[in-house]
Amino acid sequence: MEEEKSEKMDVSYGVENNKSSSKPKSKKSKKKQAKAQKTEEKPKKKLTLLDQIEEMKASGDVNTPEFRKKMAELEVVLGIDEISPFGTNELDVFESKMASMTYSDMRDMAYKVGINPFLPHQRMKSALIQHFKDTNKNNMRNVMPGPSSSIKLDPNDPKDAAALKILGEI
Repeated sequence: MEEEKSEKMDVSYGVENNKSSSKPKSKKSKKKQAKAQKTEEKPKKKLTLLDQIEEMKASGDVNTPEFRKKMAELEVVLGIDEISPFGTNELDVFESKMASMTYSDMRDMAYKVGINPFLPHQRMKSALIQHFKDTNKNNMRNVMPGPSSSIKLDPNDPKDAAALKILGEI
């Protein structure tokens, strides 16, 4: 009776069992099995933050909260919050920051960026936004530069061949 229980309680914990199993083996061809293994083994690459941002720009999702969150995260990684006197390169982030600022905070920022800190409250706000737009014209939505193209030299051209020879010696 103990032998019958031991045969029923065959637990392998991931180790192959030498006894033939009662399940019939599938009759897949070797090519199909190899193809199935290749597709299973390919893990999806996790997109980097820059890749995610570029993908969102390409699809036109630049006005979503998720895009703003990713841009804010990128600015923190790049240290823009420490470099820029405004704390950001994104206009919508700056405007939301301005909405939560007091008049004295605006005066401090105006002094820091070189604007008259004694303007009335509404004029101060509009002057700071205008100054932000002026100083960040080329920075907004372009935090990271794109790849630059390299010069292609043709080895069949005599001038390019001479340049390639010189570069090869270096």
